[in-house]
Amino acid sequence: MPLGSNPLPAAEDHWLKNTCAAFLALAASTKIRGSVVVVLPAHLALIKAIKIPRVEPVQREKIIGFEAAQAIPYALTDVVWAHVVVSETETELEVLLATAKLDVLESLCAAAHGAGFEPRVILPAPFASLAGFKYLRGANRESFLGLNLGARSTTLVLVESDCFALRTVALNLDSRAVRPPGDGTVAGESVIARLLQETTRSLLHFQWRSNLGKPGRVYLTGDGTPLAGFSEALHAKLKVPVDAPDLLRAIDLAGNTVVRPAAEYASTFIDLIGAAATQLLPNHPAVNLLPAGVRQQENRRQRRPWLAAAALITLTTLVPPLLHFRQIRDEAYKKSAAIERELAPLRQRASINEKNLQRVEALRQQLGVIESARVRRASWLDFMISLQDRVDQVPDVWLEKVQLAPALADAPLKLMISGRMLDRAHPLAKVSPESFIRVKALLAQLGAPPFVAAVEAEHFDHQQPGMLKFDCVLVLDANHPL
Repeated sequence: MPLGSNPLPAAEDHWLKNTCAAFLALAASTKIRGSVVVVLPAHLALIKAIKIPRVEPVQREKIIGFEAAQAIPYALTDVVWAHVVVSETETELEVLLATAKLDVLESLCAAAHGAGFEPRVILPAPFASLAGFKYLRGANRESFLGLNLGARSTTLVLVESDCFALRTVALNLDSRAVRPPGDGTVAGESVIARLLQETTRSLLHFQWRSNLGKPGRVYLTGDGTPLAGFSEALHAKLKVPVDAPDLLRAIDLAGNTVVRPAAEYASTFIDLIGAAATQLLPNHPAVNLLPAGVRQQENRRQRRPWLAAAALITLTTLVPPLLHFRQIRDEAYKKSAAIERELAPLRQRASINEKNLQRVEALRQQLGVIESARVRRASWLDFMISLQDRVDQVPDVWLEKVQLAPALADAPLKLMISGRMLDRAHPLAKVSPESFIRVKALLAQLGAPPFVAAVEAEHFDHQQPGMLKFDCVLVLDANHPL
């Protein structure tokens, strides 16, 4: 639902107020609501052409952003801007920048919302005029020049094949200049001269900047279409046909009551046609100056029905499985309870058996300790008996001390032995060599298996007459622990 605003010069200070009134009047006269395309008047939009090197898309956006900051005479935070590629060569691209003040756009959006409409696109009037002229050309590929003579400004569009160029000229049309043909005035002649001058200058600029040629036809629309003598002067200047197309044939109006008043303003419908063409037909270059905040609100508003539908679908999809699995869960709980009742006595028995096994293990360990003590006691008795038997084999020998040596970690037990041997043959003299032989034989017997592994630290004392004192250390065998 495209909307346009092209206020008269006398009302330029009240254009926003008039636009709000137009929104309200449209809302009162029709039941149509919802998304609309707002055509921004040409005098409120700044259009600038720039050229940039042909680079990758990511780098291209950065370069365009830098050029926009240089070309736009306002802080980028205070405006809304967009761009469209006009033409491209092997080395460079020509880009059109469209800019409008943020506060103006927000005011327009607020006026539309106040009347029940939701702006989806804010389209600058020059781009609407471009799309409208291309739609009027149809399948004909002939180059043309389109002039949209507005009350506040004039838009010139030159189209050649798929390339185009456009320019907006600030030019007020005095109401005295717009008169029926044949009723020329001085004011009209001045406006015609100015229009011819700007048209010629624009064509030269288009040819120099964009390498576009001379148009084969001129389309003339807008408030200044009935300007007396202008079409004839333009034909004489450019030497090409000049047409003022009937725009009512390009659109369908609902209801016969609308046709009669619409005929009076039919020449101004080019922006209406272009706005519709950009939304309904492909390959029409256009930009959208809708503020980011409004766009986000619109996106959220458009997503609400889909989110509600998605939530409903999710609920309807999940409820049957949830009910099914809930039934399975309840049945599983019942079976688990029945099994638990059967297992409870078995678990009690298993607990009693576990305690009994622990008691058995404790008793087994105690028995092991008792058995180890019994074995060691028997080993000591056997060792002492063996020691006594070996001492008894050598006459006149007795033991005075049998003592365990201090135990060391990871070392076998050692037994310190002290004893004496009587030399009966020499009671008043030092012991004879035969006594030493007898003692060494005794020590050899003491070191014999199975309880003793070695004899260490042998020491003999023969200072006492008739008596040989001896000391030694028995290293016990670890394979026969005591």
